Formats: sequence, C-alpha cells, structure tokens
Amino acid sequence: MRRRVGGVIISGMEMRETSRPGTRRTRHRLLLAVLTVVLLSTLALAGSGGAATAYDAEEVEFLGLINEYRKENGLRPVILSDTLAVAAERHSKDMAEYGFFAHNTAESSYYAAGSKPWDRMEAEGYDYNTPKGENLAVGYASAQEAMRAWEDSPSHNAAMLDGNYRVMGVARINEPGSVHGWYWTTDFGGYVDPSSHAAGKSPGGPQPAADAPEKPPGPSPAKGKSARDTEGLDNGGLGRAGGWSQRARDGADLILDDGYARLGAYHDGKDWLGQKVRISAGATLAYDVKIKAGGEDPDDVMLLRLTDGEGKQVAVLKRYTGRDAGGWERERVDLSRFEGRTLYIGFGVRTDGGRLTTFYVDRMALRP
Repeated sequence: MRRRVGGVIISGMEMRETSRPGTRRTRHRLLLAVLTVVLLSTLALAGSGGAATAYDAEEVEFLGLINEYRKENGLRPVILSDTLAVAAERHSKDMAEYGFFAHNTAESSYYAAGSKPWDRMEAEGYDYNTPKGENLAVGYASAQEAMRAWEDSPSHNAAMLDGNYRVMGVARINEPGSVHGWYWTTDFGGYVDPSSHAAGKSPGGPQPAADAPEKPPGPSPAKGKSARDTEGLDNGGLGRAGGWSQRARDGADLILDDGYARLGAYHDGKDWLGQKVRISAGATLAYDVKIKAGGEDPDDVMLLRLTDGEGKQVAVLKRYTGRDAGGWERERVDLSRFEGRTLYIGFGVRTDGGRLTTFYVDRMALRP
C-alpha cells in the first residue's frame, strides 16, 4: 500500500449512513471473533477517509480476490479509494502500536480516543452520506489467509458481498514485536470519491462501469406506451418508479434505475413490492426472478402473495429462499381461481442477520 516504516496494511469495514434512493442502511453492529491465534472483527457503521498512492502486492492481491468473489455472487467490483486507505492504514498502525483490536480507537497517533470507523473516514475526507463499512483481522500475513477467514465469518462475508459498496481502502501492516504481528483493515464506501481508481491506475481516470446483474433479453418498451402495460400491470417492466407500492424497512427504493426490482440484500430486512389488480378470466402472472445468496440461507424468504384491501393474506402463490439461488428464470402462475376479484399482488421479503440473500424481479406481466 503506501510507503511506510516497518509494515504493511490492509483495511476493510462495513457501514451505512444514507437516505439516497436505492441505498440500504444496516444496523450498527460490532462482532468480534477469536480464532486460536487469529482474531477478526467486523462492524456496520458510517464513515470517511484521506489519500494514498502505493499499494503492496498482498493488498492488490486482496482487491483481486474480493472482486472475483463478488463477481461469482453477481455483484459489481469495488475499486480502490486512497482516502479510505489512509483511514484504514492509520487504524491498523494504531492497533499495532497501542496494543488493541477494536473498531473504536483506544489510543492513536492520528485520531481522538473513542473515534469510530466513520469518524476516522470523515477525518480523512470521506464524509459522504453513503453506505460505509469495515472489516478487521489480525495475525494473517497473506491476502489469501485474510480472505478465507472473512469468508468463514458470516458478518465479515456479508460485508464483502454488500452490493451497495463501490470503493474500498485496504491496508496491511506488520509490526514486529506487537501483540499480533499483522494487522488488516478494509474500509468500504458506497460513493466513488475523487481519490478512487482501479488497481494500477491514477485517481480521476475512467472508472469501470457499475455491473448490473445479467438479465435475460426482453422486448423493448414501445415509445409513447401508456402508463398501464398492455399485460394488465402498471409498469410491469419495472422501467420506472411508478405503479408499485414499495415498502422497505431501511427506506430504500426497491425499483432500481437499471430497470428491475431488488429486494433483500441487507440484514433483518422486511420489503414489500405490490400493486392493486383486477383478475380477469384465465389470468396468468408471468415474471423473471433471480436469487443471489452468500450461502444457502433457508431463513431468507421471498413470498409472492395475494392480499385483500386490508392487507389480509388471501394466498401464497410462490415461495423462494436462499437455497433457490441461481440465474434468471421465467415463472408463470395461474390466477384463474381468483377470477373477478380485485386484490393486491406483490412480493414480500424477510431476511435474517446471517448470510445475505438478494432477490431480483423483472418483466412482470398479467395476461389476459
């Protein structure tokens, strides 16, 4: 990473602090896991950072590992933020020098005692209203070792697979004679700040475009098309925000600008996406669905339901869990038994505090 005396650093952390559409907030948490001689820590909070330029081979290796892992799980890559790297590096140095292992600063050569991860990020200049996070690990010399340890920890794994993150500061430092020897910090952020860049590139240059989950080809909407789709749903193609009632425990928008809906993808979540419809004779609901999971979590559930005007459940049409993870599939549900009724049709999602599951929905159509 940066030039320094007697050490290398890696930084990582998970946090959220935003009300922007499409961005999810997670609850603040601090989890410490002790492994024989190695410790890890993760936290979900809010933050900021400074600027750095040189990364060592293991730090660059970790960037490659985490992006390959994110790609396998249908997520866009993160790029380096030099600002977050400074916050990460200084925290790793402080932990090594002052003999502590925690997200909150015990003693420091740079920050006030008691500083939280987002305080350190802000002190370095990363003060954006965006999701932020941090992972910590000690005792590991290589990127491979740190990566494996974080993958094996549900909370750390969830941070690495958080789809809201766009940038990362990574710092690995070695302090001979210190309690744990090696100290890693990874700080994450959802906003691409001016110090951000791909590995081997300079800040301010062209950056990789955000990757959206691959989607099956579908018919392009005709220009001048009325608000109500010909298939009987308002905005069944999910190309805009209208037509659907959206509720998310974290306040996020469920219909994204990319033209599909995303539900779940955060801890202890509760989402609902639905609209009022009148069901005609022989009606069939068709839609595309895709599920991405950090692990096969049966407790993360999405239900396709029919409810009445008072919110009372009429029927559960389909049930999906983290065990159903896979690529896009076209589903069809016969609604003919509800002919003549006016009901609310929608997707409801509940997630727990374990591995993250993301549910994607697109191209909804109600025929005839």
